[in-house]
Amino acid sequence: MRHKFYEFIVKGVASGESGYLQVIGRCGDLPIRVDDCFDRLFCYKPRNYPQEAGRPPERCQEKQVALRVVCIHAYERSLPELGEGMTGSLALDGAGADQVAPGWILGKGQDFQPTS
Repeated sequence: MRHKFYEFIVKGVASGESGYLQVIGRCGDLPIRVDDCFDRLFCYKPRNYPQEAGRPPERCQEKQVALRVVCIHAYERSLPELGEGMTGSLALDGAGADQVAPGWILGKGQDFQPTS
């Protein structure tokens, strides 16, 4: 089991006949594998440019979820893993699926401090 933070940036959301939540987006800095679980959903506060251009992003909202990756799809095929920076879709199952929306980030890691 990995203990580093991994994330998926959600660009689109769809529900289909499979009963799973389908999210379309991009993988962060670590690969995401089938059976990985996300435990949070968060978004960043918009920045004022150019004053805040060099500052690190600041989270404005965080929510707890429990979503497991059931299937990964990219490049017209199912994959066991979505590599860092790759775009694709994830089929997710679990609690909190109704809270996922474009612009939010699904994450898993040790630094989670729930605020809502």
